[in-house]
Amino acid sequence: MEKSAWNHLGGQMGNQPKNRAGLPDHMIDISVTLSESTVIYPGDPLPEYGLIFSLANGEIANVGYLKHGIHHGTHVDVPCHFIPGAPTFDQMPASHWIGSVLVADMTHVERAISGKDIERLPLAGVERLLLKTQNSLKYYKLPQFTNDFIYLERSACEAIVSAGVKTVGLDYITVDPHGSPDFPAHRTLLGHGVCIIECINLENTEAGEYYLMCLPLKLEGTDGAPARAILLEKGFQAFR
Repeated sequence: MEKSAWNHLGGQMGNQPKNRAGLPDHMIDISVTLSESTVIYPGDPLPEYGLIFSLANGEIANVGYLKHGIHHGTHVDVPCHFIPGAPTFDQMPASHWIGSVLVADMTHVERAISGKDIERLPLAGVERLLLKTQNSLKYYKLPQFTNDFIYLERSACEAIVSAGVKTVGLDYITVDPHGSPDFPAHRTLLGHGVCIIECINLENTEAGEYYLMCLPLKLEGTDGAPARAILLEKGFQAFR
């Protein structure tokens, strides 16, 4: 079994436009590329990609395998991640991940997004909310996890719940501060049925309204799922 095959098959992807992954101009890829060097939450197992069969070894085809945690790279969290007896991923409607979305500029925030920050947003009728912070601008450029990232205060999560938002996304690995003993952001959001999209990259995304296509793997009984997340610019019609 041949391990560490990311570079073996992935080198041809290096010439794609930054953060758009070769997509048409009306689409923006906000996913984080998954590799053995992807920054992960401390204590999680390292992601691994290898080859069971290899053309380089004279075999008939390249047949790979992928081993990584559900919460590596861009992924979604569902209520059972923290709430006992709550719905698992396959029990959540796909409408959480697909539909109109508001990208809000929070790059002015220095440490934590507060309830007042959320209350200033025009959230009437908004069901999906993505928060662009300084995380997208600098922390994805670091080779390892940092404690100094923008997170959600409990009050921000309470404001999100009160506004009727059903899915919120943040541009780092977790919505809670590292080392938090009780994970108030996760518990507040998931405890009220608000799903979370974590580890998105909004560096090349302006604030505004978009159409979100976040497609998690269709897994049964899990507390979340890895996902590919793409934004369609407002006004684009997929079917004409």
